[in-house]
Formats: sequence, C-alpha cells, structure tokens
Amino acid sequence: MFSRTGKISIVVILVLLMAFVSAEAAEFSADMTIKSAAAGMDMNGKVFVRGNALRQELDTPAGKQITIVSEGANVMYVILPGQKMYMEMPKTQVTLDEKEDMETKFSQQGTLSKQGSETIEGYECDIFQIVYNDPGLGQSLVWVSRKLNYPLKIKMENPQDKATILYTNIAEGTLEDSLFVLPSGYQKLSI
Repeated sequence: MFSRTGKISIVVILVLLMAFVSAEAAEFSADMTIKSAAAGMDMNGKVFVRGNALRQELDTPAGKQITIVSEGANVMYVILPGQKMYMEMPKTQVTLDEKEDMETKFSQQGTLSKQGSETIEGYECDIFQIVYNDPGLGQSLVWVSRKLNYPLKIKMENPQDKATILYTNIAEGTLEDSLFVLPSGYQKLSI
C-alpha cells in the first residue's frame, strides 16, 4: 500500500516523535522542514505543540500525512487524509513533566555531550550531541530552546538516513483542542 518513499517519510516522523516531545507549558505552532537524504527531497509542514500534545502535518511524496499525539493518551495516530485512513501506534516518545528536563532524558537514550549554544528564530538554544545506545539510531545534534524546552533544529544520522529538521516562523499562543483529536469518519488501517 505504501511506496518506499512513503515508508521512509513515516520512519522520519516516527524517529522524530520517539525522540522529543515536551510536557512543559509551551504552546506554539511553527513551520517545519525535513531534509531527508533517503527521501531525496525536502518535506514541508506544520507542527503544533501544547504541553505533551503534538500535531504534525507534513507534505510527503506519498501525500499529506498528519501525526497526532493527544495529551495523556497512550497511543499516537498517523492519519492519511487522502485515503481517509489512520494508523494507531503505541506512544513511545519521550515526554517530560515539571520534574524532568530534556538533558536528563537525552542521557537515558545514549551518550550525551553539550556542544554550546546558538540562537534559532530568536530563541536561545542549547546544542546537544546524542550518540544513541542503539546503533541503529545513530546519532543526533539537537538545538533545544531554553524558553520552549523543545528542539527547534535536529540533525540525525543513522544507517537508514541523514536528515535535518528545522522549525521556523514560531508563533506562541493558544491552540484549538480540535488539533489534537482524531477526526471522525476515518477508517483504521492495520499494519
């Protein structure tokens, strides 16, 4: 049902979701660009973050793809609007509460080293290098906004892909509840 490129784009998104979601009080939207060597093209979209709830809308070679992680839910949804279908997957990404920080969570995933700081889109960011315990995940450089406690830039390199994810046009503000809810009328797809 999915082309190789479509599978690659799902993998890129799932790797991103497995790595980072913050449960701090951050509430914002941003434009998102993923440059993936495996996909052979740039993929553009939007991200909406409210605490540990997340919505990503991405234009992929296989069509538009939406990923929703609802606050407090144990599952995440990958939605294929063109086919009016969705996949339900276990929520496996890192989430934080007010007692945890990004640096602690990163160090649980592999060897962590701080690489300095840089301003991205007006947000002061700490740069971390993570060499993952799982060799299949490779390594990442992550620019984490101090204010949002969320990564604004990620460079990943693993055996399957080299990818860069960048968030721009960040707009802090209240987001609608409907962004984080599975839409009605969609058929569940099992894989």
